[in-house]
Amino acid sequence: MPAYKTASPVTVTLEQLRTGAIDFTLLESAFGPDSLGIIVVKDLPQKFIPLRKKVLSYASHLGNLSAEELVRLENPEAKYLVGWSCGKERLSNDRIDTLKGSYYVNCAFYKDPKLDGAEGDYPNLPEYTSGNVWPREELLSGFKDAVQELVTLIIDTAVLVARACDRYAEKHIENYTPSYLEHVVKSSSTSKARLLHYFPPPPNSSTPENDEDLDDWCGTHKDHGCLTGLTSAMYVDEKDFKTVAVGGSGAEFDLEELDTAPDPSAGLYIHGRTGETYKVGIPRDALAFQTGEALEVITQGKLKAVPHFVRGCRSGLAGGVARNTLAVFTQPNLYDKVDETRDFAAFAKQIVEKNTAEEDVGGM
Repeated sequence: MPAYKTASPVTVTLEQLRTGAIDFTLLESAFGPDSLGIIVVKDLPQKFIPLRKKVLSYASHLGNLSAEELVRLENPEAKYLVGWSCGKERLSNDRIDTLKGSYYVNCAFYKDPKLDGAEGDYPNLPEYTSGNVWPREELLSGFKDAVQELVTLIIDTAVLVARACDRYAEKHIENYTPSYLEHVVKSSSTSKARLLHYFPPPPNSSTPENDEDLDDWCGTHKDHGCLTGLTSAMYVDEKDFKTVAVGGSGAEFDLEELDTAPDPSAGLYIHGRTGETYKVGIPRDALAFQTGEALEVITQGKLKAVPHFVRGCRSGLAGGVARNTLAVFTQPNLYDKVDETRDFAAFAKQIVEKNTAEEDVGGM
């Protein structure tokens, strides 16, 4: 028998969020103490579907660049949390992660197009204050514009989800600052995007072939921001992958997407509040938002962060198939308070130090 159950997350429309038509019972069932900490938003702007395909296709092109080009996109001074990163992260099971590559983007441009990193004097937090390291335009034409446009759409939607959370918090928490979460998400220069490319499992992959050992591609963890926006995953057969010639147009980068995951057990999993593990799907034309630890602290535990992980495709079912997705972590400004004693700079520093590999292990 599978060691997990399937669950359908709470689903709302973008219009319901815009008009404030999310009742407290519905929000509590999505984010409350007994929830799975996830909500799906559907009926998004029409541009979302082609934009998602374009950006997630870029993830495969990025992951297949030469080692020389990928090194150019790394930023060791920013702890590999800006630009390209592979083999630098320590998962919660204390394993160094080499199963995926990540491309990190600081999203200060959402607050002000002139910004390229978080505001404030924080020399010890270069992972937030450093400028972005974009691929050369002649190498991945249109990449920067497409990523920024999709990230902006996701944060715009997160602002509306935060507004719904504020309404709930104002009703249930004494002396809660009105509209605080919406302000935090909308005004932040600290939010970060992560474009993920899960490499095809090699033929001799150690990926578990049974349902008892699920946690393999992305170890169990909680996000440390407020709300994490997620696209559904794109599965791409890379057995005959060809990179686009230098100078190609953005349209040429779009890849054919598999209809479904080749391994039905692959995907996002959430640990329930009572010990069960649930597999959760995100529709291709929708966005999901998960709760993070900063949101839990800000709402004094009324809304709870969700522990989750990603399971990879088993090599026997998915040879040559890669998985691409985008996560956008909406986070407070470094100087914003998450509780009475800590600003987000102090809060995030504790988490980053815990999750980042040591130099002698991770090659940093």
